[in-house]
Amino acid sequence: MIKSVRKMLVGMAFLLILTLFLAAPGMAQTERIVPKAENFIFFVDHSGSMAMSAPSDFLSSIVPAQDPNKQEKLTVAKEVLIAINNDIPDMTFNAGLFTYAPFQQYAAVGPYSRPALGQAVTGLEEGQKIYCRQTPMGYGLQSLDAVIGGLAQRTAVIVVTDGESNIGPHPVPVMQNMYAKYGNNICFHFISFAQSEKEKALVNQLAMLNPCTVSADAMDLLDDAKRADFVRKVFYDIEVIEVIPAPVIQPVIEEVIVFRGVHFDFDKYNIKPEFVPVLKEAAEMIKARPIRNVVVEGHTCNIGTDVYNQGLSERRAASVRNFLIKEGIEAERLQAVGHGEIRPKFDNKTREGRSLNRRVELRFE
Repeated sequence: MIKSVRKMLVGMAFLLILTLFLAAPGMAQTERIVPKAENFIFFVDHSGSMAMSAPSDFLSSIVPAQDPNKQEKLTVAKEVLIAINNDIPDMTFNAGLFTYAPFQQYAAVGPYSRPALGQAVTGLEEGQKIYCRQTPMGYGLQSLDAVIGGLAQRTAVIVVTDGESNIGPHPVPVMQNMYAKYGNNICFHFISFAQSEKEKALVNQLAMLNPCTVSADAMDLLDDAKRADFVRKVFYDIEVIEVIPAPVIQPVIEEVIVFRGVHFDFDKYNIKPEFVPVLKEAAEMIKARPIRNVVVEGHTCNIGTDVYNQGLSERRAASVRNFLIKEGIEAERLQAVGHGEIRPKFDNKTREGRSLNRRVELRFE
């Protein structure tokens, strides 16, 4: 390996960079799905108003051959929830289904099963009485609070509502109290059947309580593309991952040689045994240019304080300098300096970028 590298460097005045982590120009990218919550709950209004007919313009778009007046809101809500359930990506969740007016558990929160949740949605009883069945949304939220209090980590609550709340505490302060209680561990989303301006105003008021909220009209969610967008915004993010190619030794532009796969462990400066051969090769190259002095420069990522990172970079540089001295390089030819975190070459906002910034570079003067 030394001979092949030397052949590439014959007659060349060069700058040698020894990267003490994974230097990977030309990284490939892939994507993965990351859940936005560990738990989700379908929370459905089951009051008399949901047994009323859905708007005729709504129904004509999905059941044009039927009499719109015979299709109640809850029937359409079930269709929407079943479609959402079928669109949720295969991820690890806990899930449940509850109603309010009355508050009732149709599926206890437990490991997510698409068939089991779909069966629970199908079991929501339609054709209920309309009159004498008011909508205590505030009471429903207070009852749900007891369920959420027993859950760990983040919970998304998907509320199916027509914007009615006509008995009991107003839902806005109840929901505000839940946000204050659970912080970022809870987020309410809305599937709206609201028709009147008053109903729409309440749904909008609830949706404005937290920027995490996603709100959509029920009609829109029968469109595949709009429903897919709703599902993504509520349930998951897409994370781009940079894939580092296998370590190799190769020359790079501007007379630079990059040694890959030679690195320090996080917060360490000792040289691991498996990287000794690469450092020995660097020593041979330095010996081949006896009139050139070498600067050993240590660097870190941005994790830690400025003072600590400065010291860590100096210790890394000194560790490599000491190794080269033991390999027969005159001490007076080697100068070790540390730059801390002030000279990043990669993005410290990503894990890979921080890893690449934990490096030591050797350059000829």
